[in-house]
Amino acid sequence: MRAAVLREPGQPLEVTEVLLDPPGPGEVRVRLAAAGVCHSDLHLAEGRLGSGRWPMVPGHEGAGVVEELGEGVTELAVGDRVGFSFMPACGSCEQCRAGRFTFCHPGSEASFRGTMMDGTRRLHLPDGTELQHGLLVATFAELNVVPAGVCVRMPDDLPLWQAALVGCAVVTGFGAVRNVARVRLGERVCVIGCGGVGLQVIAAARLSGAGVVVAVDREEAKLERALRQGATHGVVASGDDTHRRVMEAAGGGVDHAIEVVGRPETIRLAWDVLRPGATAVIVGLAGRGVEASVPAIEFLSDKGLKGCFYGSGMPTVDIAQLAGLAAQGRIDLAGTVSHVTTLDGIEESFARLRRGEGARSIAIMDARLAGRAPD
Repeated sequence: MRAAVLREPGQPLEVTEVLLDPPGPGEVRVRLAAAGVCHSDLHLAEGRLGSGRWPMVPGHEGAGVVEELGEGVTELAVGDRVGFSFMPACGSCEQCRAGRFTFCHPGSEASFRGTMMDGTRRLHLPDGTELQHGLLVATFAELNVVPAGVCVRMPDDLPLWQAALVGCAVVTGFGAVRNVARVRLGERVCVIGCGGVGLQVIAAARLSGAGVVVAVDREEAKLERALRQGATHGVVASGDDTHRRVMEAAGGGVDHAIEVVGRPETIRLAWDVLRPGATAVIVGLAGRGVEASVPAIEFLSDKGLKGCFYGSGMPTVDIAQLAGLAAQGRIDLAGTVSHVTTLDGIEESFARLRRGEGARSIAIMDARLAGRAPD
């Protein structure tokens, strides 16, 4: 099959022929219909998330159709339309028992070392070199083999090119609002960063009943898309007065600031726009070595900083629920896609992310399965 291979960090992806072993016990083979291109993929490709993550087939956001079942798989059938959770939960480790499913010990270990749950790999170059499975699911490929437990059935009336977004951008953005910030009716929310995940945060805030949603980004085109997703105000991030303009738009400090960039200056902005007693939720992924600081004296105002990883919920359950809402038309997935490309166009999608252009890019792997996507 063809796949995008990252041989070493900082080098362009190479679309080439790779070998995929059959699924082992408890695993399935899926033909990919489409994959989303996330900023986290770019961080991995540039080596910002630690060493030893290559060679690999990246990609962690996608959807497809089950083609083959490994031994013992009974919960899925050939022909099932599925999306993926890149963080499996065993249900029995200390973190799972505490309800912190996104920090499952065995699931995290497999996902971050790029293996199946048994520690082995199914991807190889023709010369026999093993390839890591990007965050377990390796969606920048025509096919993948994954543990059956990470597959989530998608509704029949949800096109797979849209379903591809649910397993990362949607579950992360909605989880930040529903599971961490817990936005309530009439509250004021500031969302910093209006890319693929930020747009989902905005949509979730509006569905949660937020009275004011201030979107902040450097690109006016992104702010226009944010307003279509439900933001009530858009603020271009430029100069030292961004904080003042957010406060003016919100009518004072906000009840929730949700940061979806991962930079020290945007984390600080999220802190600065809070009212006393409010908390900033940091969703943006920062590379290793990046540090952020806030004025310590302002802890006297009972303000707080809180992290959020992958929606901080139960991913497979949340993904299924959100896919259902999308199929009902209550979540606009198509409106968050700015570019549609192919496997060969993922490197250019990375270039757009570096330039800060566009929202989500979708790579179509199989147009017949993906459904009709916009040009």
